[in-house]
Amino acid sequence: MRTCIGNGKIFVNKDLTLPKGYVLIEDGIITYCGQEKPKCSSDKYIDALGNNICPALIDTHTHGIGGYDFNTCSLENFEEIEKLEYKEGVGSLFCSLVPETHERLIELLKMYDTCKSSLLGGIHLEGPFLNLSKKAVMKEEMLQSPHYDHFKEYINRTTKLKSMTYACELDTNHQLLQQGIEAGIIMNIGHSDATCQQVLEAEKHGAKGVTHLYNAMSQHEHRNPGVVTGAFVSDGLICELIADGFHVHPDVIKATYKVLGKDRIILVSDANPFKSAKEGDYIFSGKNIHVTKDKALVKETGRIAGSTLKMNVACQNMMKYCHCSISDVLNMTAFLPGNYYELNRGSLEKGKIGDIIIINDSFDILSMYKDETFYNYELI
Repeated sequence: MRTCIGNGKIFVNKDLTLPKGYVLIEDGIITYCGQEKPKCSSDKYIDALGNNICPALIDTHTHGIGGYDFNTCSLENFEEIEKLEYKEGVGSLFCSLVPETHERLIELLKMYDTCKSSLLGGIHLEGPFLNLSKKAVMKEEMLQSPHYDHFKEYINRTTKLKSMTYACELDTNHQLLQQGIEAGIIMNIGHSDATCQQVLEAEKHGAKGVTHLYNAMSQHEHRNPGVVTGAFVSDGLICELIADGFHVHPDVIKATYKVLGKDRIILVSDANPFKSAKEGDYIFSGKNIHVTKDKALVKETGRIAGSTLKMNVACQNMMKYCHCSISDVLNMTAFLPGNYYELNRGSLEKGKIGDIIIINDSFDILSMYKDETFYNYELI
């Protein structure tokens, strides 16, 4: 099937925006993107009505949506998960798995390896090799010191493991890091009490990024520099950021953007499974949590328990807090994560997967085109 989307401003990649043009998708792959209307005929034409034509967003750190927990849901739930994610402009995501027993993690990895949903771009293991002092809402009894045989089993049970969060200070000889690198896994530092120097040493040995900067890690203290300081002074660690204004104060988000810029920040939701669910009480990672539209907290302690952040709202917040352009936020939610994780998506270049959103200038999701299906939302 050949579909043409046109009559809109086209955000091709971080370096190229066309004031008006067309995108041609054939059997799910972009075959043309330019200012002139394609000469070949199409089976379907979608008129963007002067709005913005963009690559769909990529959320590389999320634990679920609508009550579906990636640690407990089944593959049959993905049809509903897709509907909810598409409404916020997400065309691809990583299932982020929190620590469980070794046997249970193996089961989950094997299950997701058989998942046929095109929404699933990969798996993110958030642990289990995390620092107990920075566990946040992780199950304390499920955390492990670096266990190379266990990690080897995780690697061998799936072809979809794209990223892993680990505490670099526990991996004193960098053996775990090297295992991940050799398997093609992006190793990100998080849930860590590392010093700045330990972070820089890990970067030197191949660590690539930092998971949800500021949250569950040692901070930027003037006499005790930690993970956050290491991220700032590193040569190029890519940093996840949860831009809901709650996990990180808007002023700190603004300062972070000034330091790191659009080429070193990937916006993520770090959503708990009850984003887009009704306000109420739920269980996540073994904790009793209360979820509202804006936040999720552990009932007993008041600790943050993931977010309820929609990805297009993260973009809107960055535009508000930091005066980012649409191209800037697309770099942090599509262009950069697509390249960072080598996903063959995240831009409108020829040969890329044709997941496309149409948005207005306020970054409201008007429609989504994915898998030869057009979803029209019209500001619902």
